[in-house]
Amino acid sequence: MANFCINCGNDLNQETKFCGSCGEKIAPSENNSNQKRDAVLGKKSTKSQQLNVVLALVLFGIIVGYFVTTETKEEKTINNQPVISESLSYPNYPTLLAEVSVDVKNGNIMLPLDVVQNKKFVSFTYNGKNGSVPLLAYITQEGKLVTAIRMCEPCDSRSFHIVGDNLVCDACGTTWHIDNLDAVSGSCGKYPPDPIPSRVKGNKIIISVSAVTSWTRRV
Repeated sequence: MANFCINCGNDLNQETKFCGSCGEKIAPSENNSNQKRDAVLGKKSTKSQQLNVVLALVLFGIIVGYFVTTETKEEKTINNQPVISESLSYPNYPTLLAEVSVDVKNGNIMLPLDVVQNKKFVSFTYNGKNGSVPLLAYITQEGKLVTAIRMCEPCDSRSFHIVGDNLVCDACGTTWHIDNLDAVSGSCGKYPPDPIPSRVKGNKIIISVSAVTSWTRRV
């Protein structure tokens, strides 16, 4: 393959090592071609690696964002609950359920707000035409009201206590974080006491009877 001298432009043969016109040392064209090819391929490889890194970071961000921003059903309900107290902490020994009486009127279950604020963790029962539904209410460490079905469904327990920042089933020992009912430990972690919406009016905590009677067991 023909080549030329880069110094004087004289035509050269591929095997020529020195220019016959000016004496310039000639680098083999094949080597020049390989060097150019390697340089191009190296640039493409670097760009490809950079693109892969960027795509990996974007994918990682999407995955992290999904898990950070996606709320559980329990969290959604609790996040919409009213704040009824200043932030508080529970002792590292059991806080037991205190049974309280409720009134049922005009399709609503009503229990005294001041009683819940005083006792912090209470149990009560709705007795309807189609049977009874056990319920509980407590105040989170953030001061929010939580009202829920008082049942650990897999083991059919209706008895709980609070220790520190954990809600604990008395039957199986499964624990959930009291602020969001996320599972901490235990075999029944997927089934915390199911929170139901409630609101506060004056000194009454109000729960819709329909929200209670429409509830169905998850297991």
